[in-house]
This record gives sequence, structure tokens and C-alpha cells, in this order.
Amino acid sequence: MTFTGRDSDYFHKIAIAVAIVGVIFIIATMSTNVAASLLPMSDQYLRVMIPIAPDGGEPLALTSLKHEITDKMISVAGSVMNRADRPMSNVIAVVQMQDTTGRFGQTQEIEVMPIELPPQGMGMFMAMATLQEKPSGYLVKFRFADGPFIPHKDERAPSITITPQVTK
Repeated sequence: MTFTGRDSDYFHKIAIAVAIVGVIFIIATMSTNVAASLLPMSDQYLRVMIPIAPDGGEPLALTSLKHEITDKMISVAGSVMNRADRPMSNVIAVVQMQDTTGRFGQTQEIEVMPIELPPQGMGMFMAMATLQEKPSGYLVKFRFADGPFIPHKDERAPSITITPQVTK
């Protein structure tokens, strides 16, 4: 046979070199921006994931939002509507809660239920946290799971307030 008696160890040397290059490539993609140039995950690519409402506006509408504060505990609940022409799935509500000092806030990411929002469909979310100090405020944003933030429109109905009038 042609390979019988041949004393060449090229296969092992090539395999070791390929393994070393592979490990260096993995480390380079994890610790540098090499992956950004290889993968199509630019801001322009992520914007394509966000649907557009028929009127050209925001794809989500915040339809209700309420909160309850008891001592150092805050709970935030709300509903959101899909204004787009196509269903959206895996929408996450990001609720950033702040305390009076501004140092010990918490951020919670909650799935909007149901997981798939049909066109003109409603979804609900609720977050609850106990902060180290008295809660002072919160911020609600929406994003896709492992994706970009989704712009939303505030379409909450105005709250009705009753102002007492002094009669003479």
C-alpha cells in the first residue's frame, strides 16, 4: 500500500493547529467586537423586527396602568394592546422601580400574557417588588425577548377626578 511504512504525523499536527485556531476564534468572538462584524445584528437589523402600526405609529398601546404602594412594597399592573397588523410574540414588560433615595431600585422583566398578541389583541402584565426604601416611582417599557425595545403609545383613558366646590 502507498501509506504503509510512511512515517508522517501531519494529521495530528494539522488537527492540533485547527483546534488552537478554533479556540482563539471562540475567545475572540466572546471578548472583542469580531462577532459584531460577522453577524447581522446591527440596529438596522433589529428595527426590522419591530412591526409598524397601520397608521405608521407605535406598534403597542398602553391601555391601562395602575400601581399600589404599601410601606416598602410596590406592585405595578397594566395592559397593552397590539396595534400592528401582524401578531407579536414574546413581548416582555420591563418595569424599573425606584425608591426615594434613587440608589436601591429594581428592574423586573415580566412576560406579557398571552405570549402571542394577535392584531388588536390585549395582553396583561404585573410586577411586584419590595424595595429597601419607600418607593418613589417606576418606568414601564416593552421589548421582545432577546430583542429590541418596542415603542409604545400611551392610550390610557383620562382619570376622572372630582373636585369639591364650595357652595354659598
